[in-house]
Amino acid sequence: MRMINWHSIIRVPFVFLLAILLIACSDYRKARSAYEAGEYTKALHIFEQLSNAGDSQAQYDLSQMYLQGIGTSKNVEKGWVWMNRAANGGNIQAMLELAVRYQKSPALENSEQMAFMWFQKAAMAGSAAGQYNLAHLYEDGNQTPVDLVQAYVWMVLSHRSGNPMAASEAKQLKAKLSPPELEKADEMIVKLKKALP
Repeated sequence: MRMINWHSIIRVPFVFLLAILLIACSDYRKARSAYEAGEYTKALHIFEQLSNAGDSQAQYDLSQMYLQGIGTSKNVEKGWVWMNRAANGGNIQAMLELAVRYQKSPALENSEQMAFMWFQKAAMAGSAAGQYNLAHLYEDGNQTPVDLVQAYVWMVLSHRSGNPMAASEAKQLKAKLSPPELEKADEMIVKLKKALP
């Protein structure tokens, strides 16, 4: 009876997947190099290929090229489509940029809710900037009702994610909370730390 070598069976798909990832990375580097060398049409073409294959960083870069008209005619609609695909694909830069664009464009439909949603998604993805901005939304009550407990929680998390500016603001928010609110906030921080990347 012939024995099956499971290690070789498992190794083949893994090696194949690794090769695909390395090729995608090298194509992305080619696109960035072309962009930085001013070869915008070439960069656009490679970014489009990578974007169609689902590369969220390439989607973000492609959105920027369309939004600014670099290497192609300016096309805001295509830029927004690729920005949304990048954000929905987990690209934090795209999430933050969408949040800011919605925040600064009150004429857009549901702009306040969309700004809040994208800051929240960026915050949950571990972005210190997303957490910081979300804290301010809860503190100011512009896109959501004022909630100083949530503001404090997200400010603390922003500081823990590497934002040094958040430390003093977290202290100021902490001073406004009652002992029961602080206890609730501490519980939320523990739960969120486990959920965050």
